[in-house]
Amino acid sequence: MEHLPLVLDAISTAVILALAAQTWWKFKKSSVNDNQKVYEDEDGAATDDSQKEYLAVVRILKYAVIAVWSLGCPLSLSAAILTTTATRAGLSLEWFAFASWVFISPQITVLYLERKPVQLFESALRTGFAFLLLAASIVSTYILEQYSENVQSTNNTSTILDAVHFLAGVVALILCLSFPRRPLVSFFGHAVDKEYTVSILGRYSFSWINSLLSFAKANKGLDLKDLPYLHLGVRSAQLHDQFNKLEKKNRLWKTLLTAHYIEALYQTGLSTVHGVLSFIPSIAMYKFLRLLEERSEGEAVNNEAWAWIFGLGSSIMITNAIESWLLWVVWARLGALIRSELSALIVAKSTRRKDVKIAPGSQNSEAKPSTGTPDSTAIDGYNSKQDEADEEEAQKSRQAQINLVGVDTKRVSDFATFWYLFPATLVRLIVSISILVTLIGWAALLSGLAVFVLVLPLNIYTSKAFTKTQGELMTLRDQKMVVITEALQGIRQIKFSALEQQWESKIRQSRSAELAKQRKVFCLDTILISIWILGPVMLSAVALAVYAMLYGSLTPAVAFTTIAIFAQIEVNLAIIPELTADALEAWVSLQRIAEYFEAPEKEQYIVPGVEISYKNASIAWPLDEDDPERFTLRNLNITFPRRKLSVISGQTGSGKSLLLASIIGEVDKVAGRIEIPVAPPLSERYDFKANKSDWILDSAIAFVAQICFIENATIKENIIFGLPYDASRYRKVVSACALTKDLEMLTDGDSTDIGANGINLSGGQKWRLSFARALYSRAGILVLDDIFSAVDAHVGRHLYEEALTGDLGRGRTRILVTHHIELCLPSTSYAVILSNGTVERAGSVDELQNNGILNQIISEEQDAQSRPEEYQDPELLDYHDNNTETMVKVITRESETVNVHNYGMLDTKLEAQPKKFTEEETRESGAIKVSIYKEYLGTSGGPWFWTPILLLYTTYQAMLLGRAWWVSLWTRSNESQAVLFSQNEAFYSTSRTLSTRFVVHGAENSNLTFYLSVYVGISVAICFMGTIRYFCVFMGSLKASRILFERLTYTILRAPLRWLDTVPLGRILNRFTADFVAVDSRMGNDLGFMLYQMVQLIGIIVAGLFVSPFMLLFAIVLLILCIFIALHFLTGAREVKRLESNYKSPIFEQFGSILVGLGTIRAFDKAEVYTQKMFSRIDDHARAFWFLWLCNRWLMINLNIIGAFFAIFVAAIIVLQPGIDASLAGFALSFALQYSNAMIWTIRQYASVELAMNATERIVEYSKLPTEDQGGQQVSAAWPPEGRLEVEGLIAGYAPELPPVIKGLSFSIDKNERVGVVGRTGAGKSSLTLALFRFLEARAGSITIDGVDISKIKLHDLRSRLAIIPQDPVLFSGTVRSNLDAFSEHNDTELFEALERVHLIRNTRPGSRDELLHDESGGTSTTSDSNANIFGSLQSRISEGGLNLSQGQRQLLCLARAIVSRPKIMVLDEATSAVDMATDVLIQRSIREEFQDSTLLVIAHRLSTIADFDKILVMSDGMAAEFDTPKALMEKKGVFWEMVQQSGERQRLEMEIGAN
Repeated sequence: MEHLPLVLDAISTAVILALAAQTWWKFKKSSVNDNQKVYEDEDGAATDDSQKEYLAVVRILKYAVIAVWSLGCPLSLSAAILTTTATRAGLSLEWFAFASWVFISPQITVLYLERKPVQLFESALRTGFAFLLLAASIVSTYILEQYSENVQSTNNTSTILDAVHFLAGVVALILCLSFPRRPLVSFFGHAVDKEYTVSILGRYSFSWINSLLSFAKANKGLDLKDLPYLHLGVRSAQLHDQFNKLEKKNRLWKTLLTAHYIEALYQTGLSTVHGVLSFIPSIAMYKFLRLLEERSEGEAVNNEAWAWIFGLGSSIMITNAIESWLLWVVWARLGALIRSELSALIVAKSTRRKDVKIAPGSQNSEAKPSTGTPDSTAIDGYNSKQDEADEEEAQKSRQAQINLVGVDTKRVSDFATFWYLFPATLVRLIVSISILVTLIGWAALLSGLAVFVLVLPLNIYTSKAFTKTQGELMTLRDQKMVVITEALQGIRQIKFSALEQQWESKIRQSRSAELAKQRKVFCLDTILISIWILGPVMLSAVALAVYAMLYGSLTPAVAFTTIAIFAQIEVNLAIIPELTADALEAWVSLQRIAEYFEAPEKEQYIVPGVEISYKNASIAWPLDEDDPERFTLRNLNITFPRRKLSVISGQTGSGKSLLLASIIGEVDKVAGRIEIPVAPPLSERYDFKANKSDWILDSAIAFVAQICFIENATIKENIIFGLPYDASRYRKVVSACALTKDLEMLTDGDSTDIGANGINLSGGQKWRLSFARALYSRAGILVLDDIFSAVDAHVGRHLYEEALTGDLGRGRTRILVTHHIELCLPSTSYAVILSNGTVERAGSVDELQNNGILNQIISEEQDAQSRPEEYQDPELLDYHDNNTETMVKVITRESETVNVHNYGMLDTKLEAQPKKFTEEETRESGAIKVSIYKEYLGTSGGPWFWTPILLLYTTYQAMLLGRAWWVSLWTRSNESQAVLFSQNEAFYSTSRTLSTRFVVHGAENSNLTFYLSVYVGISVAICFMGTIRYFCVFMGSLKASRILFERLTYTILRAPLRWLDTVPLGRILNRFTADFVAVDSRMGNDLGFMLYQMVQLIGIIVAGLFVSPFMLLFAIVLLILCIFIALHFLTGAREVKRLESNYKSPIFEQFGSILVGLGTIRAFDKAEVYTQKMFSRIDDHARAFWFLWLCNRWLMINLNIIGAFFAIFVAAIIVLQPGIDASLAGFALSFALQYSNAMIWTIRQYASVELAMNATERIVEYSKLPTEDQGGQQVSAAWPPEGRLEVEGLIAGYAPELPPVIKGLSFSIDKNERVGVVGRTGAGKSSLTLALFRFLEARAGSITIDGVDISKIKLHDLRSRLAIIPQDPVLFSGTVRSNLDAFSEHNDTELFEALERVHLIRNTRPGSRDELLHDESGGTSTTSDSNANIFGSLQSRISEGGLNLSQGQRQLLCLARAIVSRPKIMVLDEATSAVDMATDVLIQRSIREEFQDSTLLVIAHRLSTIADFDKILVMSDGMAAEFDTPKALMEKKGVFWEMVQQSGERQRLEMEIGAN
């Protein structure tokens, strides 16, 4: 002991010398760069301003460190000389301190000379560590000298000098730790997060968030642009690339562990250290109370007490600082990384995965029909035998894939964040058990632990049930979201058909199943909680009983301490239920993600070749599992000529789209060889350098799909599709695709914002926009799927002449699916005719003409009347005459850039900001409104529910106080040991949640059995109350979830159509997914825990009044300080939470868009581009969540610092009051610790509720949207009896602030009349349809049906009695039957007859159903190589959106659905545009026959469709320009006559109209 100070000082000096040598060596090794350059690293680059600011700060710090060293070194020398002179010792310890100052000088020199920021930062840290050793050496030397027996007296001057140069060392340490690591760096002009920019002090104190919180307060809000970018290590693209470089294990969890094992080990080590250090405050308090116990009455304590007070406060600060950093590390180093990483990997996998559109349990449109009985479920067509298929379909649906990103990745990352609690709890348990062994021995302890063995079977059973139920819950959530997604995607059809109630019921059914499963999860969770609460109570009772039996007696000290330790075990085990539940949920989610990663990827079957050729090839639509009976194109032997036009034709469902899909690599190759030119990767094309001379890449592919892929972007952006803007080429494309007049009519021209999936475009506009994208592209191969189906013959001819065979198309390989062979024949070089899965004919046009095959096909087209006319969208009258003038107008309306020169040089000009079609997502600002709390509390039960809950919590807190009072009474029962008992209770109470201890003097003789029995009884009651409390809150949460969900569903299904069109689907789905997950499973817990903390805080304050009113004053001061910090925190955290909620929606929207347009994206080789877009969306959300977590850590560390200072202050008050005894002192100190803890948790829980309530706020926002008026008169069940329609002076508009689109329209239609409606785009045709269904409310005038004003009746009655068949067919997942008759109102015979009428199956006789197994054309091929008809069975499955059917089949099925309903008034919007000519003739005949008793209103895109109608309504500018019979209109020679004259079928139309 005598030489220990000398040894310690020598070691410290030696380490400082080693540090100096290392610092100097590192400095000399790296060359000093005197030429200052702008700092740059992997995260970004510094700006000139940030570099200057950094240099200024560093310069000040350098000079400050030098100044302090210059002061400290001579002071140290003076102290050494003075001490040596005064004591006349040979070697004073102060000389070691002086040597340390001298050895630090090389490090000071390096600090001054170093110019590189990171090296300077590291040198400052080493120098700071040297100063830390110096200061610690001075303090330790002083303390050891005080206890040394040979301590030498020193004068006051020496002591003062020691104190001063100690302070100098501390100041130098702080200065060294204040060196910033680097200048503030920016990434693409945006500041990067400062975690690796600020000093080490700033990092560990989380002070780098201060500037953001202050900005939020000053700005009264935050936007995403205000949040810095994340550093490279957290960006999703980097994480994705790093993960893919790893060697993959056989299990996903093993690979993740390999990727993050360093972070996991660091997290484990830090949690272990924290677990051990967490007992230091208890030890410090125990030692402090022992000193108080041993002092005499009225005697002052010695300086050791002050040392333990300092130790108590500093240990609390250090422990809390470690905990705060641990909680930051677990997210920033592990949780955030895993979430972004898994999300990025899922997105990347989706771009490689097979694009499976086949419904499980069935085949595609040409597949074998399923068998079985008609659907038994009225709503969705599912029956119990299909549950397994339903689950599989839910897992493979688009929404299930989105849920992987939105839900499953979060669950896995949450567990990765908090799993450190397992080792931390283990460490605490080991320490606790070690103490128990010293108290009661192994025998008693093991007896108590046997309780766990007894409850283990129940625990295991409940845990397994919980795991299974969680998996079932996830599946039900997926199935619910499949239903909701389908409803939202088909919302127009639902509203047109007045099916809101039925779909609401269907959604409610899926939601009820989910909530029932959620209820079961809550019940199992409650059982787990009760097990873990009850276990420690019974453990303590058994252990104490055995101890008493073994030793014959049980002292209160042993009893009290043992109970206290078991109470600590109770606290440690209390977190295990939730953590285990989270672990089980995460495991289920990880399995789902792993299953997704293992799904088959797109088959790479293409062999590079010069031409597109098939050699004995057989192809089929992709499936995850091979099915030999799926529809297959067999024995393909065809070669498409290069740079020529090839045409593919065939009957509806013959496999035309399948053949095109094989060209872009989107099929399964069953057999043979397929050769296709392979384009260079996108990264090697250098698109940004493309110019006119090398624009076309012969091997690149562009694709126009049947279902057009339109992005939520401007028209211009959709056409350019990421390529450089060439103004000349762009103008030619716009003109060739007949888009000029469309752009003229739009206020913002080609800068007009397009809604998701082109919701604000007509069918023809979508097709032409998609075609324009293909034409503008660099592709030398154009794969076009029926581009003429949605346009009239006149516009079709324009597209053919100007686009397909014009300058833009000539010289490219063009492969076109079409029914318009006659139109394309002049320039066609090669033709393929398909029939029922085989090539009927293929060859050059000359060969087929010589064989007479083409002449036969053309003759059939002419007999089918060849679809002469679509009366234009925007492209009809005087198009060619005004072409030149129109292009000039387009040039003048160009929005961003014009005039690209020959080599890609751009000329730019400013433009006015175009209007956004898609509404920006709004968000509240400031505190969550009281109305939101009222809404949630009201839906969960209101005052009648929450008042008993409050009483329950109050009773629970009172019982906690009662248990503490009973322990205090028990302790005081033996006066001789009362003080000891109080000390032990105070010592072990720091980790307990007991509120206070009342000091009560009881009887001198204690009755162990009595006291123990009462204690156990109270504890069991507490367990019961705690369990009931959880259960009640869970049930209230479920009720609130159910009501809020029903309100939101009701509102969304009845929201105005315009709002639904302008709000992205992902934004609505975000409410139904992430927000409701928070409300379902988190909100109740957060509210309940906040309520518990508030009641506990009140209880502590009340108990504090019994100790000292003076202490209550300091409690109030602490409260004010904490509230101030909390308010500063909430100002920023609320806004960041809102940003986090809002920026989940773009992830869903972008991911959904990718899944919808996957075929087009991959065909254009843009998968990597869209993957990077998704990475950007993921990073945006990660930024918001990152700073939300950072805000929470800032709050925690600041509140903990205040709590530590309060504990020090209370301890100091105790020392300064000599009369206080140890029992009361322990109680007071325990109160201080408990108060600060309770205050911290109360504020944190309030903040948590505020942030979680954001989900309720967003749900309530959409629940209170305006809805369509559901009121009105009720009409008779037989209305309308005849179908007479009268429109009188109708004026209507889309919104009150917008001008009317229908302006005084008047006409009348008698019953059973067929009326065609024609007119230019903007004439009001679609608006008339919307007004008829009251999507547009009349401002003036009226529409009457059979004498009833439709504005006076209920919307449901109106829309349910009318029917519409749109051009874009809407189908829902289920079966053929569920799509024909969703609610089982018709028998099988009626449904089969409807399918026959639309020629989806052959005409059959009852009893001959076997004949239904035939090809689509009505052929009779039933050989093994033919494909069976899916419509042969009503149980055949239809996939999501009907994507396993062709476009024509979807249209025909919708028409069959209308035939089944047989409405009195039917509206058709070119309902058969995608079917072949021969079938269309039969369909038109069926329409005439089937709807003889109905009034038909047909929005005509082709004049041939309506030439034989009873009347024709010609609309212009929202009014009726002409209305009469076709013959009368021709004789009148007005607008309709001009239309006929300009059509390509004038003679045929004149003959047909004349004949009528």
